[in-house]
Amino acid sequence: MSFRELKAQIYWPTTDQKVRGSNPCGRTCLIKIHVALGMKLRNKIYSLFLLFMRHGPINSILLIKSKKRFEVELDDKYTINETSITDSKAHNTYLTLCGLAASDDKVFKKFRSAKMMIQVLDHVSIEQGKEYISEILKLTKWDTNFTKIIEKLDEYGKPNKFYFKPYGKFSPTLLRYLKVNFDLIKYFGPIEGYNVTEIGGGFGGQASVINLLNSISSYTLYDLLPVLDLTKKFIELNKIPGNFTFNDGIDPKIIKSDLIISNYAFSELSRSIQDEYINNIILNSSRGYITWNPLSWRDLGGYQPAELIKFIPNSQIFPEKPLTYKGNVIIVWKPVVS
Repeated sequence: MSFRELKAQIYWPTTDQKVRGSNPCGRTCLIKIHVALGMKLRNKIYSLFLLFMRHGPINSILLIKSKKRFEVELDDKYTINETSITDSKAHNTYLTLCGLAASDDKVFKKFRSAKMMIQVLDHVSIEQGKEYISEILKLTKWDTNFTKIIEKLDEYGKPNKFYFKPYGKFSPTLLRYLKVNFDLIKYFGPIEGYNVTEIGGGFGGQASVINLLNSISSYTLYDLLPVLDLTKKFIELNKIPGNFTFNDGIDPKIIKSDLIISNYAFSELSRSIQDEYINNIILNSSRGYITWNPLSWRDLGGYQPAELIKFIPNSQIFPEKPLTYKGNVIIVWKPVVS
């Protein structure tokens, strides 16, 4: 019961009644307040009980702590061009956050616990993390090296981490990147020696996982310039092996690759920018793996999957597993084996 509802049920005495000492609210009013507060407390306790039963006491405490997030003030030097969902007024402090994290060590130490970073990128839930592990185990056996890699990458940025027994304590977001790595091997076989291009590299988590688990010939990332500054710092501090190139995501130059990947970023671009990526990058790669969401199609007039597979030779649509947002799919293309 809200305070407004409670207030509506209380009989508030008139001035004349106050003067005469008559107050029909009295004991009844206090009882209603007591009942309402009691219900609120019981609901809170019940919610905590369900949380503890589902995730255990330690993860429940970690979940409660994960609600503490920080924000940054908008810095006008980071220009918003409305080229994508993240390059928009709706997420106007994202570029500021990335720029600050790249230039200020204090911000870098905690950037993954920023409200805007969680909203844009680092929002994989503990439930989804468990589902990612289930999908990974369908593709490969868990190796202790996976735990070491994820725990190493989680040392920077102060991400929300949880216990996933018996595998370790780490952020669910990196479990997504690990699952994508094995999806690539599932669809394309070994990717050793590939020239890989990622559209929308974020803070560099996916690039780090792929290069730590595979011998990649070259790895090119496209993103907004302040984001790329953060990506470079993350990759350098983690001493990720590899031959990396960082390209302006607003002006995608022509490049030929063995494999294109994109975790949602391509599908969040405006249609005009998507056209540039299709002509300059996607159609110049014989293989690709794009996780598509409906955000740009819904808000910016971006392409739907049915349209994209008409442009991209040998492309197919697969379900996203686990499904993290209604309408998400994976678009895959590769050479036809005769």
